[in-house]
Amino acid sequence: MNTGDFLELLENNGDKELVFEYRENEFVPKAYHITEVKTQHIDSVDCGGIAHSYDETVVQLWISGTEEKERSMEAVKALKIFNIVDGKRPLKRETPIFFEWGHAELATSIYKVESLNISDDKILVKLFVPPTVCKPNELAVLANGEMTNLASSGCCGPNSKCC
Repeated sequence: MNTGDFLELLENNGDKELVFEYRENEFVPKAYHITEVKTQHIDSVDCGGIAHSYDETVVQLWISGTEEKERSMEAVKALKIFNIVDGKRPLKRETPIFFEWGHAELATSIYKVESLNISDDKILVKLFVPPTVCKPNELAVLANGEMTNLASSGCCGPNSKCC
């Protein structure tokens, strides 16, 4: 999901409770806060020597550990936070959006949106932690524009020149 799609979801569902499920039947507590919205630029080089440059949005969720609420944040309140951020540091709507979450008994991780369930009173954002991947092994763009799996070509195997 990209940042613009998430903002549109909030705009179109302002009165609905915004709920995050980070594991099957495990939810970010209702008293969560959006403490930071990061617009990150990544410059990297993978193990095959291929340079990558991209942007992403990371939304940090936090709980104080003491506060309790009967209902999660409404979409309109989350949208207000995003609007404040956008006024200070413009959000790049085409970038993928991630959610950062953890607590004392759960290592902080960066989650992607797996799916959305929208009901009359709730937006349920189902999250998952994407696995790390070897980019050259997953997909490469050849000079002629074709996509290929480099695992079959031996790029990232035990006898490869990259890893």
